[in-house]
Amino acid sequence: MPRIGIELNNVCNLDCTHCFRGIYRGDPEENKDLFLPLDLLDKILREAAPLGYRHVAITGGEPPMHPRFGEALDIIAGHGLTCHFLTNARNFQKTLKAISVPRRKAKLKGISFSLDGATEATHDKIRGKGSYKEVVTAIAACQAVGIEASIITTINRANRHEIDQLALLGAHLKVKQQLFGHQTPTEHNLDHDLILPVSEWRAVERDVARVMGEFRHQIGMAMGFYTDYYLPRCAPLSLEDLNVDYRGRLTLCCQLSNYRDLKGDGMDVIGDLRRTSLPELLSQLMDLINRVHKERLEMAADPERADQLHYPCLVCIDRFRKTSAEPMMVQLSGLDSRKIAAGS
Repeated sequence: MPRIGIELNNVCNLDCTHCFRGIYRGDPEENKDLFLPLDLLDKILREAAPLGYRHVAITGGEPPMHPRFGEALDIIAGHGLTCHFLTNARNFQKTLKAISVPRRKAKLKGISFSLDGATEATHDKIRGKGSYKEVVTAIAACQAVGIEASIITTINRANRHEIDQLALLGAHLKVKQQLFGHQTPTEHNLDHDLILPVSEWRAVERDVARVMGEFRHQIGMAMGFYTDYYLPRCAPLSLEDLNVDYRGRLTLCCQLSNYRDLKGDGMDVIGDLRRTSLPELLSQLMDLINRVHKERLEMAADPERADQLHYPCLVCIDRFRKTSAEPMMVQLSGLDSRKIAAGS
C-alpha cells in the first residue's frame, strides 16, 4: 500500500547507542520548532490522499512525545486514512490512553515496537535501563485491547547471537510481524563498535531466512539487505513511500532524513511543503529519482563499482553524502581488519 511517512517530531526520551538520527534529547518544552505543526499535517494529508496515499507511517523522534499526538491521530482519521506508528514504549500508558479513543483506534493498523535484545541485559545495553520491560509490557497491553503489535530489531554486535531467541520471543509475545534490519552506519555508532563488518551481513540474512520458516508469525528483513538486482526497487525510489520530515519538508527517504553525521540540509531534501504543494514537489522528487536510476545504471556497467550495489542503502548514504569523505562500504569493510588487529 502506498504510504506517506510523517516525522511528527524530532525529540526522544531515550539516547540509544545505535541511533542514526540527529535527534534532540533535551527538554522538548523549550524547543517547539521540533514538532510538526498540525495545520501543516492537515495540508499535507489533504494533498496526499488524491494521489493514492491512503496510509500514514508516523515516525520521529518518539512520535507520542508530540504534545498534540492524539489530535494528530484525529486529523489522520478525519481524512479517512489509516496509520501505524513506531515507539520505544516509554510512558506507554499515556500513549495507550491517547490511542484508545474509538475514532483513533478504528484507523490504527498497528504499532511497531523497537526491541533490540532477546534479553533484558542486551536490550538495555543498547537502549537504556528499564527499556526492555517497558517494551514487553506495552506489547502485552496491546494484545489485551486488540491492537496489533509488531517488532523491529536492528542487528549489531551486541545482539547478533540472539536472532533465534528474538524470533522465539516474538512468537511468545504473539506479535503480527517481526522485522530484522542491518545497523544503519554512522560515524557515531562506528565509534561505539556496534556495527558488524559487511562481510558478516550475509550470514545475518541467512539466519533470518532460516527462522522465517520456523515460526508462524511474519518474519522478514527490512530493506537494505543483499541483492543481485542492481537497479533501485526500494519503496522511496519507486514512490511507494514518501517522507516528510518534522520541519514539513519532503525528503527522499526516512533512512536518510535528519542523519546524525550530517551538518545542515542534505541533497535528499526536496522542498518545503509550507510553501509548495505536494504535487509540485513530487515532480522534483521524480527528477531526482530518475537521476539516481541513471547513476545506478552507470555503476552497474563499471566493474570497479558494481559490487557496491549489492547493498543499495549504503550506496545512498554515500551518494547523498551522509557521512565522511571515505565511502561507507570502505569503512564497513575496514571493520574486519580492525577486529583482527584488536584480537592480535
